[in-house]
Amino acid sequence: MRDFDAVVIGGGINGLTTAAYLAKAGMSVGVFEARGQCGAHCDTVELGLPGFLHNTHAAWLVPAMSPAMADLGLEELGLHLMGTDVLFAKDFSSGRNVVQALDPAVTSASLAAASDHDAKVHAVIGEYFVEHLEDTLHMTRRMLYGPPTAELLDFAASFNDGLVRRLGLPLSGDDVMRMSGLELLAMLFESEEVRTTPAALGEFTGQWPSHRRLGPLALSLSGLQPMAVHTAAGGSHAMTHALVKAVVSNGGEIWTTCPVDRILVEDGRACGIRIADDAILAGEEIRAGVVISNLTLAPTFLDLVGEDVIGVEWSRLVKRFNYDDPQLLATFFALDGDPTFASAAHDPSIQRSWVGYFGGETLDELGTAFAEIGRGIIPDELMGGWFIPTRADPSQAPAGCHTAYVWVSVPPMPRRWRGQVLDGWDAWADIAEPLADAVTARLEQYAPGFSGQIIERHVMTPRHQEMNNPSAVRGNMIGGSAIPEQFAENRPLPGIVSGGATRSFVPGLYLSNSVHPYGATHLASGYLAAVEVAEDLGCRDVEWWRAEPLDWFLESLGRLPLNQGVDPRWST
Repeated sequence: MRDFDAVVIGGGINGLTTAAYLAKAGMSVGVFEARGQCGAHCDTVELGLPGFLHNTHAAWLVPAMSPAMADLGLEELGLHLMGTDVLFAKDFSSGRNVVQALDPAVTSASLAAASDHDAKVHAVIGEYFVEHLEDTLHMTRRMLYGPPTAELLDFAASFNDGLVRRLGLPLSGDDVMRMSGLELLAMLFESEEVRTTPAALGEFTGQWPSHRRLGPLALSLSGLQPMAVHTAAGGSHAMTHALVKAVVSNGGEIWTTCPVDRILVEDGRACGIRIADDAILAGEEIRAGVVISNLTLAPTFLDLVGEDVIGVEWSRLVKRFNYDDPQLLATFFALDGDPTFASAAHDPSIQRSWVGYFGGETLDELGTAFAEIGRGIIPDELMGGWFIPTRADPSQAPAGCHTAYVWVSVPPMPRRWRGQVLDGWDAWADIAEPLADAVTARLEQYAPGFSGQIIERHVMTPRHQEMNNPSAVRGNMIGGSAIPEQFAENRPLPGIVSGGATRSFVPGLYLSNSVHPYGATHLASGYLAAVEVAEDLGCRDVEWWRAEPLDWFLESLGRLPLNQGVDPRWST
């Protein structure tokens, strides 16, 4: 095995993004993946019946925001994004709903049906964003695809200072930076229906609105602007396939079934990797100019680098890294038809959304549920997100059929549910199916007749997710909890990275997971790692590496397929 300019440990989507950029920039790159295929969090598989494709983790894809769509030509490599014109729906047991749509008029009408006051607040936020469009775009681009510098955070505080003054709130931008999302939403809106919609969107991103420092996210989401959210033709794994092609077509190498058991460090600098003895390249040592780990923080430093290299104090710090939220219990359904929500009688546009949320109908309910989860309690009244990807891409099920995926946030170490005392991690084997029964019954409350449409059902717990991807400690979906002490400039933990977002305290070792902003399908952490490695190795200034975040989405808005699997009776 030859040596490389850069080796990437782990073939997840962000590691592949880093590898593809560096290979295209002219570096020799090797990716070493433990599993037999890449993209553990973007698997699309037939869990049972043939023809029903289930996206077992990442379902709500947001690569349209990423510069990688243009820089790497991901669409040309087979990533074909599809969606619905209604982007998100929050359903209520009252028979009402709130929807967020690509057409701002649809969103405004939905909000007005809930509260004239809140519709006016939303309009003010939208006007402010439009009036300050360049600043809005700059902040969005840099907050996701740039390191969280003090100057950037000051810019965000100043931007929000103007917005809250426009809204007449007794707050400053600095106040917003310290607030929880739930606190801010209670001040912004009067209707619980409107308040809980941005809160649910925050949970969808893996950033619980109950946490401090998430006020800015809640304020941004309150604009309910058009979002770059899609499924992919053929399922989420299409994104992995496109990224694999981007690596290989630019001269990179991908070695699967090659777990790494050691990052080599000499004279204080990472200089290569050792392949595990049970791999195809058993026991080989591969030298590299730099090493990029796409594993999460704890396995990178505790297992691959080791306390003997980083020392006791660094090991203690890394061991404190929190993985406890968010964790998902995922229930997958094969259906013989498209579910009809009861609230379609209020606003039928919910039937044109492939993504939505049930439960958590007041901020107090949401806050109580998040607090219970933090104490190891599974809430009695489940709340969570639903996906019906076949409304956007009918190829993910046989003709006339649909798939659905429901997730609920749960504690990784459950201690109690419905009065039953549980034994933490080991409880998942016993409670998985009863919980899936509760999920099914809960969705039935919002979509009567849903249970009768089920052909087949599968459930995946946090324990299943960790078994599928051991780097996802406790099944964590974003590389580590987005809590204040692990957020923005603190991510992953103070001191782990310096001089950017991905350069670790071990020279020559970069991170594309657990870092700012967090692991997700926007590919931001992989992009940031590529930028910083390329800057350090002198290959960043190339002509093709010029795309700006959001540009591909804004340029493609009018041409991406929409509503391909929506029942014609619900079409506008």
